[in-house]
Amino acid sequence: MPSPTSSLPHHPHDAFFKEIFADPANARELIQAHAPSDLVALLDLDTLEQFDTSFIDEDLRQHFADLAFKVNLKRGDTAYICLLLEHKSYPDKWVLLQLLRYELQVWENARKQDEKTLPVVFPMVVYHGKRKWHVAQHFAQLFRLAELHPFARYVPQFEYHLFDLNLLDDDKLTEAGLVNAALGTMKYIFDDEMQLQLGRILRRLRGLPREKMLRYMQIVLRYVMTSATQLSRDQFEQTIQEEFIDKQAQEGAMTIAQQLFLEGEIHGKQVGLLEGKQVGLLEGKQVGLLEGKQAGLIEIATRLFQRRFGNLPLDIALQLRQLSIDRLTEFGEALLDFASVDQARQWLSPSKSE
Repeated sequence: MPSPTSSLPHHPHDAFFKEIFADPANARELIQAHAPSDLVALLDLDTLEQFDTSFIDEDLRQHFADLAFKVNLKRGDTAYICLLLEHKSYPDKWVLLQLLRYELQVWENARKQDEKTLPVVFPMVVYHGKRKWHVAQHFAQLFRLAELHPFARYVPQFEYHLFDLNLLDDDKLTEAGLVNAALGTMKYIFDDEMQLQLGRILRRLRGLPREKMLRYMQIVLRYVMTSATQLSRDQFEQTIQEEFIDKQAQEGAMTIAQQLFLEGEIHGKQVGLLEGKQVGLLEGKQVGLLEGKQAGLIEIATRLFQRRFGNLPLDIALQLRQLSIDRLTEFGEALLDFASVDQARQWLSPSKSE
């Protein structure tokens, strides 16, 4: 089994999703609970394993967080399952094309392997964006076929299974366990209730063996601290103290949180010093002087940018400081879709501002 922390994608949402669900045991639990039951009944989920996706083009592998599995059907042949995580602030209406391209590459690879028949593929879209998912789920809906009925039989009949975390009843997440903790984290990562939810999320992890609990707690806390803007350090520490009566577990959780905060503080000082040297008049004080939510959003945007493209260019750093809180939030969401630094510059150009 590949290491859950190897070959992680650049996006924090994708990285978190892959760290959890690259483990076939966790993917098995997700599919068992949230895929259509009649489809699950055909699968021998004990045989579920990741398969090599090196034949998939890089663009698609980024879209899918590179999570694909093969599984034996109970009748004996093989099926493939691809998991697509949609984390944009808006649903992507072209997700069907992404999925179809992915399936075509799976089938083309099977042809090259001299398979006698093509394997069936189950595409599952896991969505946790803020807006309602309103895009087509059937490929034919991408066409205007109302007055073109003779063409309909030439259009591929294809759909995907949507698992919308926004519609998931919290009652289905009450049982302790890593998968429920992960799904709860993703469901509320953009929500103002994140502090309340964090306590429930940590509670679901407490039943795990100690070493495993601390490992996944670090993954969860890192994701929340990188991607949620509603929590302060005091709120983190308060939640940990409330949720862990066991002193040893509490100390372990607190140590993890303090290490993550220290990483953020060091990062902020490095950015401030770098910009101070380059800008002169700023003298490295801007990051230190910025307070409140705006500073937090700038910090998060900087982290995301550096994970995606490396060092933050000076012109972009300066433009970020001119953005309102709403525009900073929009930039952080849009950043996940940029393919280059120039696209970030175009988004920030005066002609694009609202």
